Amino acid sequence: MKKVFLFIVLLLLISFRVNAEEYLSNYVVMDMDSGRVIKELAKDESILPASTTKIMTLIVAIENSNSADVVKVGNEILIADGTNIYVEVGENILLQDLLYGMILRSGNDAALALANYSGGSIDNFVRLMNEKARQLHLKKTVFENPTGLDDTTKNMTSVNDLAVIYSYGYKNKLFREIVGTKEYNTSSDKKSYYFRNRTEILKMYNKATGGKTGYTPKAGRLLVSSASNNDLNIVIASRGNTYGYKSHISMYEDIFSKYKNYLILDKNNFDEKTDLNGKLYINNSFKYPLTKEERNRIKKALIYNKSKRGYVGDIIIYLDNEQIYKEKVYLKEKKDGIIPKIKKFLGLH
Repeated sequence: MKKVFLFIVLLLLISFRVNAEEYLSNYVVMDMDSGRVIKELAKDESILPASTTKIMTLIVAIENSNSADVVKVGNEILIADGTNIYVEVGENILLQDLLYGMILRSGNDAALALANYSGGSIDNFVRLMNEKARQLHLKKTVFENPTGLDDTTKNMTSVNDLAVIYSYGYKNKLFREIVGTKEYNTSSDKKSYYFRNRTEILKMYNKATGGKTGYTPKAGRLLVSSASNNDLNIVIASRGNTYGYKSHISMYEDIFSKYKNYLILDKNNFDEKTDLNGKLYINNSFKYPLTKEERNRIKKALIYNKSKRGYVGDIIIYLDNEQIYKEKVYLKEKKDGIIPKIKKFLGLH
């Protein structure tokens, strides 16, 4: 009997260990600067975003309000379920403090207060969220609320769209500061606040630069995180049975060991030859994350249009047979000297 008991205990321990293993059902590893998808699993599957919704809420609030504004909290917060920072109706608080509280503490009341203030109403703010989703050409994303709660209304997205949203937001300095902050202290006209970032990867991984978790029973556990190494800036968005911190770190280390950013086009040193009268130039440089082996498979093709002045064509970059970038090419015309001008005037060629 004792042996049977020990055997059952052993089975339970093994079962617990297996169930505790991280498993990601959806993920995407994306270069934030070029948009290259380096690794993925079911990246376009429609999912509930839970509180990773607040990444878009942060973007829209930043773009439609002033972080130094003072927000008087209204009755909109009374419907806030789940995690809150516990602001009160009538409380005056800096908009910036609500931004930090929404991301670090995942405050649903903060998200509702921000939406009501920045959008004029929550409904109009949600309209702005969907407008931004269309601007970013997101294929799977539709918002019905600014919090990610999914009991009465629900948002839909994909891990790929979440990575695109985060990459867009990361271009903004205040966005970067907020998602990368570990702790934040502030106060309103009624109370003091202390927010600790619930995204644990910031403490676990020294290359991590930001992140946001999300969870509801219907959505599961989601994590959007970012990390940088040298000039390579990567975002990972995932859904799984846990937040997947160890999986994110493992994928970051794998990418950073194999990839680096290569300068493919240099606008300051564009030396493509031409038979046209002048020198070709481009307005933008182009970097792309590649392995050493992939670097040897990059090809360029200069395709001229019919113009011989101004915009004269495009330079297209291929990795193997896949087009990864296109840049417009312009002509800076060569000015004739005085003698050629005289010959042209006299009809002498």
